[in-house]
Amino acid sequence: MSEGRVQDFNSWRMSNLTVKLDFAGKDLSVKNISGAYLNGVVADRANFSRANLNGANLVQAILNGASFEGADLTGAHLMYTEMKEARLVGVNLTKTNLMWANLQNADLTGSTMSQTVLVEANLKNAKVTGADKAGAYLKYAKLDDTPWFEQVIEKD
Repeated sequence: MSEGRVQDFNSWRMSNLTVKLDFAGKDLSVKNISGAYLNGVVADRANFSRANLNGANLVQAILNGASFEGADLTGAHLMYTEMKEARLVGVNLTKTNLMWANLQNADLTGSTMSQTVLVEANLKNAKVTGADKAGAYLKYAKLDDTPWFEQVIEKD
């Protein structure tokens, strides 16, 4: 989506905030939807792989089972999102706000979480193997059955 199209969409969205957007199962892979106002969108099982969602507003979105593999979510707003079983493999989550997000059983393998806000996020049973978690802010996050603090032990 071009920058002008995103701006047009955002203008429409601001006038139609009560409209429930339904992108469930849609293929939005490789799309440039940076800065889009997708707050409240229902996008269960949608494909956002390799999409540019830099600075997008996905507050209160329903994204269960959605794939974001290789996507750029830098600076995105994902507060109060439902992202159970979402696939976030290799995703750039730098400066992304995931406060109160439900990431139960999500796969964050190999993702980058520098300055990512995870305050009160639910990360129960999430996969974080190989993720760069340095600088992530975890206050009150639920980490049950998530190996967040496990260190890799090198064998000689």
